Amino acid sequence: MASPGIYGIVPRVIPGARDGDPEPAPHVPTATAAPEEILACAEALGIPWRRILLGEIEAEQRLRRYVGGDGGAGLLPEASTVLSFSVLRSWRVRDEIETLACQARSAVRGAERRLRLVVRHLIGKEKRDPVALGQHFWFAYQRVLLLQRVRRAAARSRGSTSRSMAERLAEVCARARCSYDDAAWAICQEDSPRRGERLEAAVRKVREEGFLVPRASTEARSLAELRRIALTSPHVRRHRPSRVWPQDPVGKPRRVALPVLG
Repeated sequence: MASPGIYGIVPRVIPGARDGDPEPAPHVPTATAAPEEILACAEALGIPWRRILLGEIEAEQRLRRYVGGDGGAGLLPEASTVLSFSVLRSWRVRDEIETLACQARSAVRGAERRLRLVVRHLIGKEKRDPVALGQHFWFAYQRVLLLQRVRRAAARSRGSTSRSMAERLAEVCARARCSYDDAAWAICQEDSPRRGERLEAAVRKVREEGFLVPRASTEARSLAELRRIALTSPHVRRHRPSRVWPQDPVGKPRRVALPVLG
């Protein structure tokens, strides 16, 4: 019988191995390894590296837009405001949290308090408002439904290639009762080579706009969970969007005169 190794763990013995040699440790790529090798190892371990990297890229772009690209201490308060619920997706934030954890264990003054503020921010203990959160999920659900309706209207507008972009925009706005920005997004999605996955594209756009959408194995299941929260939460005041076009002419889509370039 093999003797216990470090931490009392008995190494597994390969049947038929010479002299009962333990199973060799799995290969772990180093920082100097090629990106293909690192990604292949992550793929083999089932790590969702695509989702992690996309989240990192989005978080870093938002931080650079509002905070700047320099690292260092003192990033957490601003990052918590800019990134809100997705603050842990930033590698810079995680590095600072790890540094604070080391400082807190070494009894560095103020480190434990700063860590507690991060945790309180993540669980919403400082600004807990169930009614506001319920309304947030309700608006997120209605936003997904609107974007799906806009995508369907944009798909119907592809029937005639003779119409201009302005005419297609006006048609989508009239059919879906949406803004020009949403209509332009939907038309670009429909005109792209990969114009499928309308539901997935709508859920992704709602997340990018800052809404909280539950994570699931598929975007369809994420939407189903969002729908369940929005329709069953006792804190939601459900105001369905009106099907009647507003009488205020300012709210109607209209053509804007373009300047004449001489």
